[in-house]
Amino acid sequence: MTAAAPSGVVTFLFTDVEGSTRRWENDAESMKEALAGHDEVLRQVIETHGGFMFKHTGDGVCAAFGSPKAAVDAAVAAQRSLELPVRMGIATGEAELRDGDYFGAVLNRAARVTAAGHGGQILLADSTAGLLSGVDLIDLGPRRLRDLPTPVGVFQVRAPGLRTDFPPLRALDASPGNLRPATTSFIGRESELDEVQAAVKAHRLVTLTGVGGVGKTRLAVEVAARLVDEFPDGVWCSTTASTYSTLPPI
Repeated sequence: MTAAAPSGVVTFLFTDVEGSTRRWENDAESMKEALAGHDEVLRQVIETHGGFMFKHTGDGVCAAFGSPKAAVDAAVAAQRSLELPVRMGIATGEAELRDGDYFGAVLNRAARVTAAGHGGQILLADSTAGLLSGVDLIDLGPRRLRDLPTPVGVFQVRAPGLRTDFPPLRALDASPGNLRPATTSFIGRESELDEVQAAVKAHRLVTLTGVGGVGKTRLAVEVAARLVDEFPDGVWCSTTASTYSTLPPI
């Protein structure tokens, strides 16, 4: 039975299959079957723990819970059953429920906490951790996450049957490279961003050309920031030539 959508102060669970693009490219048929099993596991555990699944992202889901403990229990149960490597993030806060969807800053935090993790890992924002008792948590400290103005305290859930050893978080203060967060918001130019991102994923070298002052460097910085999680060797900036590289050191 599907739970009613909670409102007011809500705990959000976001999930994401790690390396899903690579898996689709390597063996689309196997990935299709694996993803069907993944979807069924998440649907069942969310429903069993009283959650409301309000969005499917293709290789992950977004669910809302009235209870922080129920969200954590659902995440633990799912990780014990999932065969794909799934990273999970949980955050709690006020959100507006409108037409079956949610809006509010807490969703950004849940998404960024999720993106900082690795397959098999469950991360909590401090907004959720502070509401829990009887849950074994590892304090990973305050971390700077992309697009968020202040550091977020991040905790890892530890439970029987779950991995405990993971690489460093994909946070701005932990990722390899020397890319600094932008001090201004990037507005518009979405088609250019999409085009450059696609080019960087497809080629080893991408060059942006144009007259001075048109925003080549700012565009490169934004693309680099958005793709930083895709490159385990980091994103590096050469300040002398405004050159950004996603290639590993030679």
